[in-house]
Amino acid sequence: MADKKYQVFISSTYMDLIEERRAIIENILVADCIPAGMEAFVATDDEQFEVIKKVIDLCDYYVLVIGKRYGTVNLDTKLSYTEMEYDYAIEKQIPVLVFAIDEKVTLSSDKEEQETTNIEKLKCFREKAMKSRMASVWKDSSELALYVSHSINSAKANTPRLGWQRATDYDEASLRRKIMDMQLNKLVLEKELATAKEQIQMYLEQNDVAFEDVTVNARYNYFRDTGGRIHVDKEVSLEMIFTIVATQMMDVMIPETSISNILLEKLTGTSYDHYFSDTQFVKTILNQFRAIGLINPSWRKEKSLLLWGLTKKGQKIRDDRILIRNSEEE
Repeated sequence: MADKKYQVFISSTYMDLIEERRAIIENILVADCIPAGMEAFVATDDEQFEVIKKVIDLCDYYVLVIGKRYGTVNLDTKLSYTEMEYDYAIEKQIPVLVFAIDEKVTLSSDKEEQETTNIEKLKCFREKAMKSRMASVWKDSSELALYVSHSINSAKANTPRLGWQRATDYDEASLRRKIMDMQLNKLVLEKELATAKEQIQMYLEQNDVAFEDVTVNARYNYFRDTGGRIHVDKEVSLEMIFTIVATQMMDVMIPETSISNILLEKLTGTSYDHYFSDTQFVKTILNQFRAIGLINPSWRKEKSLLLWGLTKKGQKIRDDRILIRNSEEE
């Protein structure tokens, strides 16, 4: 299988570093890499910068060359497009190789920044970029090219990247085997998922709740029209209570006070002026149903309200009890 080729993005100001960029490109080619210099497409507006970001996304390494000019400044960010490219490469976690000119080197005025504001921005940008562990200082184009060649080879050895490779270099038989293995794994996962669903269904069916014969004393009170309080003891099966409560929980959750009123209305015909003698009666029953997996509570913080709703198991048992069956099924 052929070796990978790595794509290297070259970022710098342009007109003042034409000779240096040419030397870098030649050495990147010698290092058997693909230079992405954007020589004829230097970013000068946001639309062009969006295109350049897409090119950076495709690169394995990013080479930043800092001279003595800051470059064209974006009106929105107040940063040069070169610094914006650098920040984007850092954001995308692309290995960055930094090469800054020796500040003692004297250049012609057209290659040095003249605006005071940009001079300060260049200084800050240089300090930020030189914090990279892969940073070097160069004096001329030949020295720069040598440093770039060495750094690229070092990065390839120590920080390998995805790289590029001809499609024809791949072994078709190996690819077919990988595809077949993936298809086989997919079938295995689908089978395991189907088995898991069957087991869940079996659990729901085999873990029904037999509470038809379990009764509780639903003692409640009410006041006579003529005065005086009446106590009533009524034996009620848990099955009946669950059916009453669960029928009200059709895809909704309801508060405990509503459940209490529903039960009183079903037991007495009205919830007006009726109340359970034991203030904890409804709460106790609800927690019984919760303990056997039929209902679950949900606290609504914004309303400071505790709501109750059916679990999957509770829904199944409710449906079994309210389902109208024909005589043959019975």
